[in-house]
Amino acid sequence: MNAQLAKLRFAIGACARRGGRTAAMMVGLAFITALFASVVFLTDALRHEARLGVSTLPDLMVQRTVAGRPALVDPSHVEALRAMRGVRRVTPRVWGYLYVPSLEANLTIVALHGDGAAAEAPRARSDGRADNGDAVVEGRLPTDAEEVTVGATLAERLGLRVGDEVALPAPERYQLVRVVGLFRAASALRTADVVLAQEPLARTLLGMPEGQYTDLAVDLTVADEAGVVANRAAMLFPGARVLQRSLLERTHALTFDARGGSLAVLLLPALAALLLLAWDRLTGLGEVERREIGVLKAVGWQTSEVLQVRVYEQLVVALTGACAGVAVAYVYVFALGAPGLSGALFGWSALYPELRLAPSMDASVPLTILAAVVLPYVAVGLVPAFRAAVMDPLDAQRGRS
Repeated sequence: MNAQLAKLRFAIGACARRGGRTAAMMVGLAFITALFASVVFLTDALRHEARLGVSTLPDLMVQRTVAGRPALVDPSHVEALRAMRGVRRVTPRVWGYLYVPSLEANLTIVALHGDGAAAEAPRARSDGRADNGDAVVEGRLPTDAEEVTVGATLAERLGLRVGDEVALPAPERYQLVRVVGLFRAASALRTADVVLAQEPLARTLLGMPEGQYTDLAVDLTVADEAGVVANRAAMLFPGARVLQRSLLERTHALTFDARGGSLAVLLLPALAALLLLAWDRLTGLGEVERREIGVLKAVGWQTSEVLQVRVYEQLVVALTGACAGVAVAYVYVFALGAPGLSGALFGWSALYPELRLAPSMDASVPLTILAAVVLPYVAVGLVPAFRAAVMDPLDAQRGRS
């Protein structure tokens, strides 16, 4: 053990003696690692945010389609669904999109029923908390016909505070509403453009007639039976579209994985270029390095020992650079919000949400990133390290290869 520690100290000293080249390789490795790690961290964090959003959805969502496009649902479907085995609750929902010309963006209008539950995300209780326990940041949920609770991102874009009034473009005329609360859910993906209102106001803003609904939210007694109940519902209502929460979660995960994978593939040429540069630098031993190897072998070092020291040098450079890159990526994604890169993976409309990403990966993720960078770098240097280790000591001291 002492011999290995001595060799490691010698390798660290050798890296320090060649500070310029060592620093250049560390910076290159840190840069490449930071790019890869940022994509992986951001993909994992967005996948986690999507899971938080999907987790508050009902087990099934039944929509009516006409000519392949969503249409309003007749209330007669409610009792038929409630009578199905395995269905615990069926909730007709009123929600939709409202275009605001001043923002050049769509708002998501969501109706709160009389029991304080939202038709769509976020579901809320009468105490102003969501089902997942998040509180309204400021104010309360709407209780009167002309009150609304809006997402904090939307309030920031419009400069709204609790107590302000704003006119929203309803189909017939502008509707004056009063902001009574700012809402944030656990998932920032679902609150950027949300406007919560009581059902009469939501119908007015959306131009939706009484007695019809956007879709039906179905909660099951056993969530694992979603596939069976979805097939029964599809047979009961020909032409209906039945969405399963589990499939939506899988779709979100696949979407982020595909985008993250595409970006990672685009970074492979940069890693290959760095490895080629490393090969060129490692095969070109300088005069000082040759003499150093010659002295080591002249004083009794074996070829295997010289090889170990050379490998240790590569490990020191690779691990230091890669660890620095992972640390930079962590700060870039979770402290700074991944500016620039988040738009490529996330995508949004004119109302871009404020993402406060939280790390959700386990230790295997950064370890895998380190292995993906360190191992190829060390592997590339094995042949040059062996060629250096087998040099004749006299030739090495004379500066010949």
